[in-house]
Amino acid sequence: MLTGMGMNQMRGVPCDRLTGKMSVEALEEMIKTAIANGEKPFFVNSMAGSTVMGSYDDHRGISAVCKKYGLWHHIDGCWGGFLTFADKHRSKGLFDGSELSDSISLNAHKGWGVPQQCSMIIVNDKPNLLA
Repeated sequence: MLTGMGMNQMRGVPCDRLTGKMSVEALEEMIKTAIANGEKPFFVNSMAGSTVMGSYDDHRGISAVCKKYGLWHHIDGCWGGFLTFADKHRSKGLFDGSELSDSISLNAHKGWGVPQQCSMIIVNDKPNLLA
C-alpha cells in the first residue's frame, strides 16, 4: 500500500488450516498462472511467527520457488524472527532456510522488549539496497 500498488495487486496464497503454513505448491501454481496471464510477480512474503497463529513457513521451499522465477523472497520475522537468536528455539528448525531469503524483517520492540517502535531489515546482498 505504501508503494502505491494497492491491495488489488496482492495475492493471498492458500495455507494449511491447522498450522498456518503457506502451501509451497499453491504458491508456485499461482506464480505460473500470473505469468501466463501477462502479470509480473516480483515479491513473496513468508512468515516467521505470524501474529495470529505463530506459524513459520517453509522458507527453504519458498526460497527455491522464488529463485526459480526470479522473485524477491522476504521473511516477515517481526513477531517470531527473534527466536532464531535463542539457543532454546534454534534447534526446532523454525528458521531453517531463512539464510536463502533476500531479506528478513524483525521488530525488536516485540521480541526483545525495546520500549519504542524499533524495526530492522536484514538483506542477503547489500548491493540490492543500492539498486
